[in-house]
Amino acid sequence: MKILFISSHHGTGASETLWIEAAVKLAAAGHQVSAAVNWRKSSPERLSPLSQAGIQVRHLNLAAKAGRLMKLLRRFLPHERWELAAARQAIKASAPDTIVFSEGNDISALSFMELAMVLGIPSQIVTHGVNPAVWPSDDIADRLRPAFTSAARTYWVAARNIEEFEHHIGSRLGNAEVVRNPVKVDRDIPFTWPAGDETWRMACVARLQTRAKGHDLLLQAFAAPQWRDRPLHLTFFGDGENRRGLEKLARLLGLGSQVSFGGHVSAVQNIWNDHHLIAQPSRNEGMPLSLVEALMCGRPALVTDVAGHAELITDGENGFVAEAASVLHIGRALERAWSERGRWQAMGRSAHERIRLDIPSDPAADFAGRILAAAST
Repeated sequence: MKILFISSHHGTGASETLWIEAAVKLAAAGHQVSAAVNWRKSSPERLSPLSQAGIQVRHLNLAAKAGRLMKLLRRFLPHERWELAAARQAIKASAPDTIVFSEGNDISALSFMELAMVLGIPSQIVTHGVNPAVWPSDDIADRLRPAFTSAARTYWVAARNIEEFEHHIGSRLGNAEVVRNPVKVDRDIPFTWPAGDETWRMACVARLQTRAKGHDLLLQAFAAPQWRDRPLHLTFFGDGENRRGLEKLARLLGLGSQVSFGGHVSAVQNIWNDHHLIAQPSRNEGMPLSLVEALMCGRPALVTDVAGHAELITDGENGFVAEAASVLHIGRALERAWSERGRWQAMGRSAHERIRLDIPSDPAADFAGRILAAAST
C-alpha cells in the first residue's frame, strides 16, 4: 500500500512522534511510505528515523528551505499558496492510496485536506488538540465539516476532543477513534518514591505557553497566604514564549523562594526521581505526554478538568481534578491535595498501575494497524 503522511505542524514537538514512528513501522512492513512536513525549521535529528527507513520527506514550508533565493521568496510569496503547491507536488509524486494528516489543532491541515478531497484521495486525520473556547467562523466550520466527515477515519488523543469538535461543526463524527501517543518512559520501570525529607515537591512539565498550559493560574493559586509557610516547592520544567513573563509573575507574587524554573529536561524520568506530584493547570489540551509520563513513573497528578485529563485521573484515586481552569478551582484542588499528602505515595502506586492499562504497549504500532484497517475498508 502507498501511504503519504502530511504533517501541518510548524514545530517538531512530541506530537510528531506518533506519525513518525507509525511511518517507520509501515515502511518496515513493506509498504511504500513517503512524508511531507510543514515544519518552519528542518530538523535532521527528527528526520533521522524516516531517512534510515528509506522514507522520502519533502518540506512544504519555505521557512525550512535554505539559501538566499528562498529567503527572498519568503518575503514576497504568500506562504499558504506555496505550501499548497508543494503539497500537490508531494501527492502527485507519491500517488498514495491514502493520506494521513497529522495536525496540532483542528484547523491547521484544512487546506491540505481539501486538496485531497479535490484529488479524490481517501484521507485519515489525527488531531492532537482542540480548544473548546475558540470556535471556527461559520465559513471555516462549513469547510471543516465535509473534510472530517468524509475522511476514512479521524483520530483524536482525547475522547472529549471529539465531542468539542462535534460541537464546533454542529455534526456528529461516525469515523472518530481515540489513539494514544508514544512516551519516552520505559513501561517496565518499577514503582519508586522520592527519598523522604521535609519538603514536598510539585512539578509542572509543559512548554511555557500560558494561553494553553495555564501556568499563570497555578502561580496565582499558589500565591494564596496559606502556602507561605507550607513546605511545598513548585518547579516549572520546559521552555517557551512566556518564560520571562512567568519568572516576573512569580517575583511579583512574592514566590521567589518557592518556585523554580528548571528549563527543558530530555530525560523526563529524572524529574520524577525527586518530585512527588505533577501539576497540569491547562486551559485547553489534547492528552499531554508529560502527564502520561509522570503517571508511568508513579506520580499522582493535579489537573484541570479539560480534554483528556479526567480520562486518566480519578479524583482522590490517582490524583486531584480541579473542576475548571481557574485560580479558584485550582486553589481548591491544591488544598485537597495538601490535606491528603500522606496518601500521595499510595496514589502514585495506583497511577503507576492504572496508566499501563490505559495506554497500549506500543501506541505507534497500534496507530499503524488502524491506518491499514481504515485504508482497506
